[in-house]
Amino acid sequence: MRSLAVAAALALLAALAGTSLAQSAWPTPKAIDALRLEPQGLRVLQGEHLTLITDLPSDPEVDALPRLFDAAVPLWAERFDVPAAKADAWRVQGCLIGDREKFRAAGLLPAGGESFPHGLSKGYELWVMEQDSPYYRRHLLLHEGTHSFMATQLGSCGPGWYMEGMAELLGAHRWDPKSGELAIGVIPPDGRVGQLQDAFREKQALPIAAVMKINNDRILPNRAYAWVGALAHLLDAHPRYQQRFRELTNHVLDPEFNDRFRQAYADDWSDLSTEWRLMIATLQYGHGIAREAIDFQRGKPLAAGVTATIAADRGWQSTGVLVEAGQQYEVQAAGRYTIAVEPDGRPVPCEAGGVTLDYHAGAPLGMLLAAIDPRDAAGQKVSPAAKGGFLRPARLGLASRFRAPYSGTLYLRVNDSPAKLADNSGELRVKISGAP
Repeated sequence: MRSLAVAAALALLAALAGTSLAQSAWPTPKAIDALRLEPQGLRVLQGEHLTLITDLPSDPEVDALPRLFDAAVPLWAERFDVPAAKADAWRVQGCLIGDREKFRAAGLLPAGGESFPHGLSKGYELWVMEQDSPYYRRHLLLHEGTHSFMATQLGSCGPGWYMEGMAELLGAHRWDPKSGELAIGVIPPDGRVGQLQDAFREKQALPIAAVMKINNDRILPNRAYAWVGALAHLLDAHPRYQQRFRELTNHVLDPEFNDRFRQAYADDWSDLSTEWRLMIATLQYGHGIAREAIDFQRGKPLAAGVTATIAADRGWQSTGVLVEAGQQYEVQAAGRYTIAVEPDGRPVPCEAGGVTLDYHAGAPLGMLLAAIDPRDAAGQKVSPAAKGGFLRPARLGLASRFRAPYSGTLYLRVNDSPAKLADNSGELRVKISGAP
């Protein structure tokens, strides 16, 4: 949502020079005379960090935007390790535009970038077009604000996919205007999620390497923002990948940023790619990335019966068993756990057979599911979408016999939405043994 002009050129020059842009490299916005603007149908809203000029009528949602922006600044400063004193002095000027012509007549549109479709950031100035919902109006303001903060405080926003991914990540939010409490970095509402769900159904899901080729040197479709935002969300919330991802902020001026990224995840790129595919296949609003995180533990061939403990509030979990193609196995599950909590606070008890009061992905809620990770057995070529894998798990229930379609580590979980694991509790014990 950012133009190609001055901001991109300055960031590129800084990257090529290998040094950070001084804040003085960005021009200071010209002074605003609120009295002069009023006859032109424009009004000025003041916050600690944002002067917002708008032609929208007074409305609680609109008038609270400077407070929203002020609440975001310390969160951005913490996220990018910018000293509080430096962030406290930071201030930008923004335009929230309903009628573009009013801003053109007032000389408030950016030179060379008047035709931006949604939003634009150039140093200490930003512009956002009115959106069709209060949420996306706030999201766009925070998105462009993230660009401004990174450009002026870090000297660059990094390559296009990372720049837009960070803006999508830190633009996604929960906001309580009464308390002024803001949370950023949350999974956005169904608009972005729905775009990726559609892409998966249409068999157009992108691998990580393709997401990294998304560049903002041209106007991007909304789905492109959904892709880069989803990758940033996964890396930023996943307990195993988070630290490496956040350290990349220190290298936004490095022209070899993408190489650094690949090197950071080289040792577990296959794991990351597996979890990326799985997240896109199962993505939900409120997706619990940390709870869905898989601790990949390679299994060993089964010599005798093994009992695995499976937590109800987590995603896929390794049993420590390496099943072998064509061999039969018997699974017996025991234990009761909570699979949901009613609105009145009552827990919903469950066993491995699941409860038919509700279903998820076509199977009873809480049912024990199985998947085989074929990467742990050499010499196999198994499609990620093969039956019995993470994308097409088998239903086991309380007791089941199954023949392994291919070799690999056996993983188990209870059936529930990735967005609804937090109200689960308890565990079940699953005995795995060979079957004649």
